[in-house]
Amino acid sequence: MKKVIVGFLLCVLAIPLHVSAISKIRCTCYVEPGICASGHYTRDGIVAGRRSDLGRVAAIYRCDTDGQLGEFIGYYEFLDTGAGIDTDGDGKGDSIKKGLSIDVFKNSLDEAKDWISEYGDYVYIQYIDAEG
Repeated sequence: MKKVIVGFLLCVLAIPLHVSAISKIRCTCYVEPGICASGHYTRDGIVAGRRSDLGRVAAIYRCDTDGQLGEFIGYYEFLDTGAGIDTDGDGKGDSIKKGLSIDVFKNSLDEAKDWISEYGDYVYIQYIDAEG
């Protein structure tokens, strides 16, 4: 009986990725279904950020009650933009545009309330230059 050995060569493309430092950021939720700034339909796993963030991935972590970095929540894709919370008193949202907050898409108001109940108003985020 002959033995046949079949070998496979796995080639890995080394593509350098930029990963930012982890920072604390305000996090809100939105529930309006539709088409994102990227052209994709809203769905779980999408986050709205600055226009310059489109196409990036966010690694999101819990902000513990003591303000420290907590457990990993998940990876989210920056596929949408938004305005956010009014930070300068002109009555127009601008916190997302300024990079001071992000907006996580949820399928319902109940899911959005559950998110805020579970994770609060702040999270830690790490920006990754990669597609989700």
